[in-house]
Amino acid sequence: MPKRLITVFFMCGALLFLAACGNYTIPDSMPPPSQAAAANPFEAAEEDSEFLAMLTHEVTAADFSESGERLPFPYDGGEFRLDYRFSLTGKMDTVGFLLFLDGQPQPYKMNDSTAEYEYCHSFPAGEDQRFSFLFEPVTGRAGDTLTLTVVSITNPDFQPDMESTSSYGWYHKTLDSCVELRFNADAPAVHSELPPVREIFSQNEVREEKVTTQYLENELPKYGWGGVNMDTLDSGIYYTFSCNGGLTFDNLCVSAPTPLRFTMCGTAGTSYSIAFFLDHQPVKFDENTSCSLTLSKGGVIELEAVIDPDKLGQFHTFYCVAVPHDGTSAPFFKTNSILLYKEK
Repeated sequence: MPKRLITVFFMCGALLFLAACGNYTIPDSMPPPSQAAAANPFEAAEEDSEFLAMLTHEVTAADFSESGERLPFPYDGGEFRLDYRFSLTGKMDTVGFLLFLDGQPQPYKMNDSTAEYEYCHSFPAGEDQRFSFLFEPVTGRAGDTLTLTVVSITNPDFQPDMESTSSYGWYHKTLDSCVELRFNADAPAVHSELPPVREIFSQNEVREEKVTTQYLENELPKYGWGGVNMDTLDSGIYYTFSCNGGLTFDNLCVSAPTPLRFTMCGTAGTSYSIAFFLDHQPVKFDENTSCSLTLSKGGVIELEAVIDPDKLGQFHTFYCVAVPHDGTSAPFFKTNSILLYKEK
């Protein structure tokens, strides 16, 4: 049976996900950026009004049942190896990959067991590029079947400099694909090689509140979720993400403690892991790299934290991801990348 390709076309005016779990549209009326063209992430789209790039990624080998369903990959202990491939053609330079095991950020090595663990590796564009993810699972016990979510991110090395560019433009868009791991052995109890996790929050908390009419009619529409009411709330997943009390698209000057707020509501019983990333590395939330939550009927989960500017350098890429777990078919979400910077 032919493998299922995950394909994404980047087109001027729209970002179309084919065989993925969502449809994200950039309006045609988006104003042109004012940055210099030499480092302008919109430049490729301006030069070619129809086609920017095409990306596919998938596992290179899998076993299928008689009914055509892909079987879980067995984990028998030690270091797990997943052979993978991607093809990126068009006007994109690189693609990076993030891994999440049951929603938790999963560091990995590329190809070689002697390499160092990283949370995101960047690969140059090309056709039929093959490599291997190698990792010791961060979670899992014998008898578990857990979802490994593979997320591609376009041109992850790009970062605005607040001189020639101030926006991420078409870059840092994601596409996710999932495989399952069947655990025949426990994941290692201790991981001595894991990369350090940054600490940037001076405080953080999680709480659940009741959904209010004000939240449905005022807050959700600001983030693109219009028309949601108490009767339709359970039929989808909805989130908001604000920094310093407002919706931030491109960049944010961090000169004082900066509050952020992430909220999620929707289909009762759906479980997610929420993780915040700085320069494509997870940051510590409490004592973990992610926060697990389960939605309840009529409730909204609120995550709040305060960014400590003393723990930041001059420029950083910051975003939040929401990764479904417990084998649900809920969508993966990534917020727009935001440049956190300090005035020189």
